Amino acid sequence: MKLLSYLPGATQSVTGAAFIAVLAGCGGGSSGVVTSNAGKSLTCAAQRPGASVAEVLACSNDLNGKLDAAMKPFMAANGITAATVAVAKDGVMLAERGYGHRDSAGQVALPADALFITASIVKPVTAAAIQTLARERKLALTDHVFCTGLNAPCWLARELQPALPDARAGAITIAQLLEHQGGWDADISGDPMQSEFDIQQSLGLSAPPQQDDIIRYVLRQQLDFVPGTKTAYSNFGYLLLGQIIEKASGAGYVRYVQENIMGPLGVPKDDFQVMRSLIRDRHPREPQYITTIMAPSVFFPGTTVLALDGAVRAENWAPAGQIISTAKAMTLFAAHYRMPDGVPLAGATHNGGFSGADPGVSTVLRQLSSGISYTVMMNKLADNNPSGDASYQLQALHRIEAALKDAGL
Repeated sequence: MKLLSYLPGATQSVTGAAFIAVLAGCGGGSSGVVTSNAGKSLTCAAQRPGASVAEVLACSNDLNGKLDAAMKPFMAANGITAATVAVAKDGVMLAERGYGHRDSAGQVALPADALFITASIVKPVTAAAIQTLARERKLALTDHVFCTGLNAPCWLARELQPALPDARAGAITIAQLLEHQGGWDADISGDPMQSEFDIQQSLGLSAPPQQDDIIRYVLRQQLDFVPGTKTAYSNFGYLLLGQIIEKASGAGYVRYVQENIMGPLGVPKDDFQVMRSLIRDRHPREPQYITTIMAPSVFFPGTTVLALDGAVRAENWAPAGQIISTAKAMTLFAAHYRMPDGVPLAGATHNGGFSGADPGVSTVLRQLSSGISYTVMMNKLADNNPSGDASYQLQALHRIEAALKDAGL
């Protein structure tokens, strides 16, 4: 698994090697204000393998207290002023915690059901939508992405391609997009998710680029490698998957996911939405995000803005990371779908995970072979250490899993 998240103006490649090593070894501003939605606590020293959810909930070693002890000093030491954590076992919520404040003045406590930008932890959700459509035979993973007139079945119109496209693009399949093997390497040609301003200028647009504009721009370039011969993390590939989901389902990306992935898990529609492109439009359930990263605005050309305030049109990148959701919603997803490929667990368990990083956002999504799933969402990114052992994501993972172990989980 290779992890990447968008940082306008600076390439941020999160190789995920350290993250994978952690997964292999795992068993499966004031931040003093804590809010909770779960109302359930664990209080037993250990859980025997195969313990039922009822037995888990009947125990008493205070999982909530252990989560608080893991998160509060960590947040205080790193200037993280808002975070949420949710934990489930076998799809039943055990804990939902909110830490810190929603506002920069520290006056409004952050609720446990606060909405956060997901960053890349939404990619397995996009994969699950593709897998669902494949099971329904509305598409096949072997289908071609770009139509050439000679490669049916295919999905995206020939008109999106230049007069003389890279001929290799016609061979790209949906499966290759899922596996980040479509032919684009951000370390070679850059990440279009970080380049909307350049795309806007290149195409002579006065408004923010739309998805089709981004596709046309990218397809003007040669691929970085032959599709299927290399794995290179690609946000652009997941933009394309979002378009395919819409064409195959006849619904918008978010609505399809709400109704077919999240809704059946009991997640309200309000808990899975496209993030707002501009700070002034931010959802009232979101916290203030802490970042100093600046980038050119695609909404007000000629101005430089905070990266979360108009550096991209968020709707373009919803399938790749520009979604707002809750820790509970993402935890329930991880309880039911295997990561990262989005195949239903169907009662099985899996040891997997995904991390996300955007300016002002650090997220972790985990599922353990014990049946535990959890999510951590924080309102700050370690800009100098966005990946690896020093990242907030890896530090939070270690702390939460130590708390779970201490609670017998």
